[in-house]
Amino acid sequence: MGLLTNPSISQKAKYCRKLVRYNTLICLTLYLLGVGFFCALPDSNFNSATYFSENALLPGLVNSELEMETVNLVKSLSAELQHERENYPKSMPYPWLLAKMRRFGLETHTHNFTLNYPFGGGKRFKGENVFGILRAPRIASTESIVISVPYRPPGTVHTDVSAGVPLMLAFADFARKKKYWAKDIIFLVTEQEQLGMQAWLEAYHGGEEGRILDSGMLRARAGSIQAAINLEVQSLDISHINLKIEGLNGQLPNLDLHNLVQKLSSKNGIIAGYKQTSSSPKRSFRYQDKLLNVLSMVFSQASGVPTGNHGLFHKYGIEALTLEAVKRDKPQQQFQEIGSMLRIIEGISRSLNNLLERFHQSFFFYLLVSNDRFVSIGDYMPSLALMAGSLLIKAFIHYLSLYYSGDESDDANEKEELESKPKNSTEIGYFSVGIVLLVAHSVGALVMFLPHSETINQYLYAANFSTQYGLFSVFQGVLTVAITMPWFCVLSGINAEALHVAVLLELGTALLAVGMLNFSLGFSLSVFLVPFVILIRPAASRTGALVSRLGCVLINPFTVLYGVVIGLTCHLFPELAFRALLNKAHTAAMDAITYSVVDSMIYGNWLFDMVALIFVPCWILLWVRLFPKAETRNS
Repeated sequence: MGLLTNPSISQKAKYCRKLVRYNTLICLTLYLLGVGFFCALPDSNFNSATYFSENALLPGLVNSELEMETVNLVKSLSAELQHERENYPKSMPYPWLLAKMRRFGLETHTHNFTLNYPFGGGKRFKGENVFGILRAPRIASTESIVISVPYRPPGTVHTDVSAGVPLMLAFADFARKKKYWAKDIIFLVTEQEQLGMQAWLEAYHGGEEGRILDSGMLRARAGSIQAAINLEVQSLDISHINLKIEGLNGQLPNLDLHNLVQKLSSKNGIIAGYKQTSSSPKRSFRYQDKLLNVLSMVFSQASGVPTGNHGLFHKYGIEALTLEAVKRDKPQQQFQEIGSMLRIIEGISRSLNNLLERFHQSFFFYLLVSNDRFVSIGDYMPSLALMAGSLLIKAFIHYLSLYYSGDESDDANEKEELESKPKNSTEIGYFSVGIVLLVAHSVGALVMFLPHSETINQYLYAANFSTQYGLFSVFQGVLTVAITMPWFCVLSGINAEALHVAVLLELGTALLAVGMLNFSLGFSLSVFLVPFVILIRPAASRTGALVSRLGCVLINPFTVLYGVVIGLTCHLFPELAFRALLNKAHTAAMDAITYSVVDSMIYGNWLFDMVALIFVPCWILLWVRLFPKAETRNS
């Protein structure tokens, strides 16, 4: 009797009923606080000015030793390369590149690689990279830095960046004459865009055999790579430099490296910055501009796709970024920026050469508000914690609802409520709930592993299906199975409530985990998914049930993909008619699915795997939850 008459029991039940009654309001408030917290980050009171944490980088900012001889060499090499490109319209001018690297005293080699394309009947694509190593004269080959240029033949659909080759070769000739290098310098020209860079990195670090990308063997190596600079120079007549920093799976280079490049560019008279679009300094004090800059970085980083060859270095612990030198709209013949660009490359190389250890002091997780201001991980994570945490809190309150109702009850009913414990049942059927969880995650695993099945790939090829349509058909079949699951896996009463708690816990934990690795992806998913998941629940009325099921359909991965693609298509092609726009969006959606699968297989982009293993099962469980089993009542 002492236990039942304890006044704390009454007080505890009162608070629990309050939480259950206002659970939706509490969770939505936390979600809105998270969104509001993020929107406040562009304000100068919530972000910091950029600064150097590593003083060893500063020597590169001193006076340059470059002379006009090197500038003239760039012009000469550029003219020679343009002549060679006419003789190699669809490939790289290997003999010319090898001859020039040997002439400048580099240890020169080629690197062959093969892509065994997993779809399309076993097609094979071959490529060849060229690289030269300048050995450090002052020390053994223990450390190195990489300067790379992607080569694009004249027939490519991409922007021509061949002007980076003569810049890199001229700098190699300059660097060979200096004796202060303490690190090897690798000069790398890659073919086939990111594929060539991925193959070279795998071969350099000892890639696995039998993979889709046969990276081949390297005949020579330098020391452990400390940092890399990728050059995409559109013309020797440079307007400004756009800094590309997003890497694979949303990884970013150390903030010190970004600050170094920006300082050197500013010192040498070329405007540089993240997403720089003009030759005028990108300095706006308006809140709207700073918010748009942060959001543009979030959207670019969320896909996990690298914005340049530099992005593939990050998974090997190598800090790297791309300098995209944009050509001037109105061409000039003076080419005054050649010397400035060479001095920027020299300054970066000398700063990296002076590093005594790997980058570690500055930030690896940040958002750029402007060229000289940033938000660190400690400042932006609370916004994600509030949004994703609202699901964990809802799971806790939902668990309380198994024991306490949201209705106010008097003290006479508390004894009965406490004795009865879980309402509607006596025990949670953990086995039944576990079976449903297992089936849902098995479907997710099926989505992930089906593209890897050689049998299915061969069947689709024999049926004369395109890769895009074949994969789309396979995933559409899995989606059909997922939609019909409520007719096979159905729970009732307390088991259905326990399943709901499990979904909320899994989804909230997954969003926090994803946000720790790629904040932009975790934040984007949280902004879109959390309000739907908070509001979705089984309803007694037909209208309420229909609204909840419609909301669940809207957060289906297929629906989200099509919504994003249709929005982008409307933005990029506003002149299209409605039907033509839908057809283009449908084709683009199939292409996006194919690219995500191929990126997962070749580069290790985990966006597709994450959606398949986490968010597809969570959607299936929510869908099953919205079709509860009707309970039979005994008279």
